[in-house]
Amino acid sequence: MTDYMPHTPCSTHLLSADQMQQVDRKAIEQGIDSFWLMKNAGRAVADHVLCVCESISSATIVAGGGNNGADGFVAAEYLKRIGIETKVLCLNAPIKTDTDAHRARNFYSGDPIYLPKGATKVPLHLTKLFRQCDVIVDALFGAGLARDVNGVAANIIELINVSDKPIVAVDLPSGLDGNCNRVKFVAVKATSTVTFFRAKPAHFLYPGKQLCGQLLVKQIGLSEAHLPCAEKLVHKNSVELFKHHLPSHHPTSHKYQRGHVLVRSGPIHSTGAARLSATAALSCGAGAVTLASSETALPVNAAHLTAVMLVKCDNDAEWQEILLSKNINVAVIGPGNRVNAQLKECVIKTLQSPVSAILDADALSCWKDSSDTIVTALQQAKSTAALTPHSGEFERVFQSTSIMSLPSKLHQTIAAAKLTQAVIVHKGADTVIAAPDGRAVINHNAPPWLATAGSGDVLAGALAALHAQGMPLFEAAIASAWLHGQAGVTLGYPLTAEMLASQMGKELGILSKST
Repeated sequence: MTDYMPHTPCSTHLLSADQMQQVDRKAIEQGIDSFWLMKNAGRAVADHVLCVCESISSATIVAGGGNNGADGFVAAEYLKRIGIETKVLCLNAPIKTDTDAHRARNFYSGDPIYLPKGATKVPLHLTKLFRQCDVIVDALFGAGLARDVNGVAANIIELINVSDKPIVAVDLPSGLDGNCNRVKFVAVKATSTVTFFRAKPAHFLYPGKQLCGQLLVKQIGLSEAHLPCAEKLVHKNSVELFKHHLPSHHPTSHKYQRGHVLVRSGPIHSTGAARLSATAALSCGAGAVTLASSETALPVNAAHLTAVMLVKCDNDAEWQEILLSKNINVAVIGPGNRVNAQLKECVIKTLQSPVSAILDADALSCWKDSSDTIVTALQQAKSTAALTPHSGEFERVFQSTSIMSLPSKLHQTIAAAKLTQAVIVHKGADTVIAAPDGRAVINHNAPPWLATAGSGDVLAGALAALHAQGMPLFEAAIASAWLHGQAGVTLGYPLTAEMLASQMGKELGILSKST
């Protein structure tokens, strides 16, 4: 089998299960035959199955009663036509006539194997189907699954997962909800996943990212014209989203026209995190960086810094004076600052000033018992702020709101950005960045070895530098997340935060030249 559809331009759009259904409906309304799309999808799955093993002679397809199962039947027929022995095990579910699912079952020329009606487990004699094949195709449930998986379906998933065979999931691994992006009790752990037209947020958010294995997005005859246009779509992070906003400088500009970043240092025994932020800001192009340090910590900071300027700052009044007197346009608060009342006052004073605030680490953790105070302060801030929490810090800030009851990291981050009117960089292996206007991006290029001490401090400094140089805050956030991941990939394992700060600057330089 060969490619059957012309390639369409790659897009960064990510579609929920409901949005993908809108795409299908729009395409059908415009005259595209729905069963033709289904046959293209099934053939895409069959094409990939042939690539899974060096030599394949047999396949077991597990099919549910909906359109996902129908894709499995179509794939089974295409495999059968080229001599692959196919066994289709299906749930004993009623299928309405005159539907694509019914057409797909008729399209398959073999004899499906139906589970006994009312069975709670796969009969022992049928369990061999999972052992005596070269590959398993999971077409049990689609992305729109809204109920918990139980009974015989849960048993099928368990048998698939312990089969020790390559597992190809159709659209999403069965058991993973493509709307709320979470597992409905149990889910298939696929070797690879074939989805159609556009990927889904669930492919890039955990736990789905881990369950999907290798992700392949196949084009089946849909186009950009079929995308929903009434709502803002989630995107996977890409240079295309921010390259037109990257900093550019006039030949005669001076350092303060390239932005001046202020970083608040911690006490004498906790200065390293703030220096990492300051160094990253300088490496990523800020024209000037000042580190505000307590008098006792000045000698320690001075011993480690050269191009970063130092200023004494022992209380929130001095912090406010520095904010307003040194051409500062972005301030990083939190890394290594230690949780105390003075830090809270510095955060509030920054939000009340014209300076853009990047709040990280302790600047987020110090509101545990008064999270409503920081939410109100963010809503009333003179400039849009950015928050860069990991999951624990995110929960501490928003624990008194209804946000933590939302179904996924994506839903929570979007809601948090709207509530606070701030840009939220919800860090992790699946970092989600959201803007107050509803835009959201999932970053997906970060290697696991970025989880090292100081990595987040570097990210905060880089974000501050890009925004200080004129990038809009949301674009600066997604650019810094992408550069962070790319620097980690380039450096490889193991790396340290000190290495990361320098490499992010190099990645920015490479990117600026190429765009």
